[in-house]
Amino acid sequence: MLRKTWNTLGATLKNFVTFAETKADKLIFVLIGVYTLIFSGFTIYMHYAFKTYAWDLGVFTQALWSTVNLGKPFYYTIESIRNPSLNFLGAHFSPVLLLVVPVYAIYQSPITLLVLQSFVIGVAALPIYWIAKDKLYSKLWGLTFAVAFLLHPALHGMNCFDFHVEAFIPVFFLMAFYYFDKGDWFRGFIFSILVLSTIEFAPILTAFLGAYFIIKAINKQRKIEKRIIFPTSLIIISVLWLFFAFSLLHSINPLKAVGLPGNWDKWGTSMTEVIYNIVKNPIKTLGTIVNPIEKAYYVFLIFAPVVFLSILAPLELSLAFPWIFAALISEYSPYYEPYFQYFGFIAGQIFLSAIYGTKTLLKKSTTCQNHLGIEKKLMAIILIISLASSIAVSPIGLPALTRRKVEMTDHTKTLHEALALIPSTASVATQNDILPHLAQREKIFILGWPMETEVDFILLDLKSSHVFYGPTPTATSPIEALCIVLQTGKYGVKVCADGILLLEKGYSGIYEIFKPYNKRFTYEDLYTLPSTSYVRFDGTSESGNVLVHNADHKPGIIWYGPYVWLYAGNYNVTFKMKTASENVNVTLDVFFSEFNSVTNTWSSGTLNFETLNFSDFGSLGQWKEFALNFQIDTLKRLEFRGMCETENMSVALDYIEVTQLGP
Repeated sequence: MLRKTWNTLGATLKNFVTFAETKADKLIFVLIGVYTLIFSGFTIYMHYAFKTYAWDLGVFTQALWSTVNLGKPFYYTIESIRNPSLNFLGAHFSPVLLLVVPVYAIYQSPITLLVLQSFVIGVAALPIYWIAKDKLYSKLWGLTFAVAFLLHPALHGMNCFDFHVEAFIPVFFLMAFYYFDKGDWFRGFIFSILVLSTIEFAPILTAFLGAYFIIKAINKQRKIEKRIIFPTSLIIISVLWLFFAFSLLHSINPLKAVGLPGNWDKWGTSMTEVIYNIVKNPIKTLGTIVNPIEKAYYVFLIFAPVVFLSILAPLELSLAFPWIFAALISEYSPYYEPYFQYFGFIAGQIFLSAIYGTKTLLKKSTTCQNHLGIEKKLMAIILIISLASSIAVSPIGLPALTRRKVEMTDHTKTLHEALALIPSTASVATQNDILPHLAQREKIFILGWPMETEVDFILLDLKSSHVFYGPTPTATSPIEALCIVLQTGKYGVKVCADGILLLEKGYSGIYEIFKPYNKRFTYEDLYTLPSTSYVRFDGTSESGNVLVHNADHKPGIIWYGPYVWLYAGNYNVTFKMKTASENVNVTLDVFFSEFNSVTNTWSSGTLNFETLNFSDFGSLGQWKEFALNFQIDTLKRLEFRGMCETENMSVALDYIEVTQLGP
């Protein structure tokens, strides 16, 4: 029975492989279509769940909207501090956006950019299919590498992080390589120009591409002069383009002329100084490359899905060297993490080198009797590892079900209701994860203080961590700015709904939407001291892990935080706790702090407290809830603390839940 089933599976697989090989030229378009549909749908869902951000979906949306509707090419207001020109070309030299404008104009929405990006990334599988098919003389190899490309977790990470011009690089670079390799220099140059048009770093990539074909021409040792004319021209064009791009950037935005255009300032303030210091300090360079350990993880991740075959093709792998080296000598972590746009700089090169590495390996195995069997096993290994890495790391794999959850909740639906109250012509100040939904207007800002202009509306979500991120790392955060705005008396609260605050300039009416605030906090949200508590698993708890203070700990603050911001109203806070000691003595309190814009100082105090002993718990080892009520009259930062003054006692905290009783 088992053998029969195994034979049936084998026959089915063999038939599928035969079918795939026969229909490969059509299947590649099906794969691209499926990829585009999946990631278009997922990224649109992310957008509606407020998992897209001002940087950079909001930036590109406003820049394109203003180009189409205001006649102001690439005008945007989000980065006015860093780019006073208010022109995106003062931030990055990306003329490729001229190709995006007509697409965006057809359906003016951030989701247009998300769909376009998914398609552009997916269609890069087509030149990978062509190149692998030609170099390995097999349509199955073409499909294998195309599927592996579409499964790569770092590619998914790039696709799921807003919209970025780096997404265009893989398809343009691969098409340029394909046509150059075919000897079609005209089409190759067209796609090289498209690569150059993506971003100011791109000329370095095309210069290396030109150098690659010069080396290939020299290795062939025939008609060298004729063969190196075009790649030499590409290098010259790349160098000229690089200088032109930075000259234009600096002329539009003089602030770009200060320091380096990136995150390499630890090495110097100019490109020459950086190169000199890197060469002069090899030990420091090596130390930076290998630290932190996440850099090694990243290198492993980008090569593992192609079974490190790229190593067997060092010449082709050199095409990826510029960005890999630049990323590793930087201390800017997004450069070497799989969930950002920067994989676009090397995605195509990784697979090019893997294809050539496979070619090298197969040449060495031609003498083996089971040559075809080795090929099939290698294909299977690539596909299995690609699938496994995708499941484990991709934002649509296991991380989407665990630590990177994307979900529509009642809270997000309420936030959409608040958005609907803002007129399309109004000026708005908001926060990072809300801004893309409001970017299609002339004036949109990340809320800071002082405000660049007294906007018509202010919208913040106190439950989002993005209220702590200002327009620049050193700027006032949106939540701190809101404290000051409320004290000016110029704005009234129009919506107060589960931590969502919509303020309108000059408004003095009642809430148009009110929904009581509710949130539960666990050990993950609170702060502890090693001397007074620790975290352990408790199967009887609702949270799974609980905070525990036992007889070995010192008296003092058991937990503090979570430093949650709440707006005016009546509230109840519930602590779910248990004790294993009859001498238990625990004080719970509600502690506030607020900012006074007049004195420019913080004040603090206790709103309510209660001291518990064994009579309050009633029994040992049983969970019980204890409640404190409190009232606040404006925006305050709150802690819900637990403290003990008694030695040799034990107490555990499951969770703290805050519920608003009324406005």
